[in-house]
Amino acid sequence: MEFYHLRSFVVVAKTGNLTLAAKQLFTTPPAISAHIKALEEELQTQLFIRSSKGMKLTDKGEILLRKAQITLDSALELVNAAASSQNEIIGTFQLAVNQSPKQLKITRLAENMRENIPGVTLQVSSMATGKTIEAIREDALDGGYVYGDIPNDLFALKIKLQKITTIAPYSFHLTDKTIRQCDWITMGFHCPFDDFLKSKIGDNITSVMSCDDETSRLELVKSGLGLSFYEQEEAQIYANKKEITILSDLDFEIQLYFVVAKNRVNDPVIKALLQEIRVLWEIAY
Repeated sequence: MEFYHLRSFVVVAKTGNLTLAAKQLFTTPPAISAHIKALEEELQTQLFIRSSKGMKLTDKGEILLRKAQITLDSALELVNAAASSQNEIIGTFQLAVNQSPKQLKITRLAENMRENIPGVTLQVSSMATGKTIEAIREDALDGGYVYGDIPNDLFALKIKLQKITTIAPYSFHLTDKTIRQCDWITMGFHCPFDDFLKSKIGDNITSVMSCDDETSRLELVKSGLGLSFYEQEEAQIYANKKEITILSDLDFEIQLYFVVAKNRVNDPVIKALLQEIRVLWEIAY
């Protein structure tokens, strides 16, 4: 039984989709499908029910998933305990991002990992600051990018000072209304952007919707639903395409961090990832 067959099985079970699993494991759907098929043949049992809606575990698959996860975790712990260098570390790092992959250099990070820690794969999810912090505390995530103040139970690396601006529909003009009177698409779930907005225009914000996914928020602004905060560099791209209007009245800067749980900084996979993040962003020890 191959180690990567088990890893593919667990990721497909969690995502329910070959394409999503392939993206998380930085490979192709046919490769993941081949891993699953090989595992089913070796175990002589069907693990998934395949349909146009995705991959659903069979009853036997549900039972074996729990055992596969235990086996995977135990094997990773054993290998990493014996590892003498980063090249020998094996595992998966579940990473939360709050900007576009381009802004956070995710492609370069993956390339560096492939060279320096080839046994470690990334599972990337888009997530707002509040949710990321909560997920790390619950061990549902290994680490991620967050804005603002860092809780005492997290270890943080300073990444960059990020400029935030306000985006509005392209046809928007401040005439009869002030920004204080406009409809807003807020971020929700303890996002520091919302705290800043309240500090500037008060608690009586007309929030027509909360959305912590930046791509969805951009589309909602384009549709005319309201104003929202957005990273300045990304906003400028869409403003140049005449898809949105930038309002600079409330521009502010906020610190972006990369965080992990303090009690896990010596975990081999996390320790290796922290090193890659330092190299990626040229952060000194």
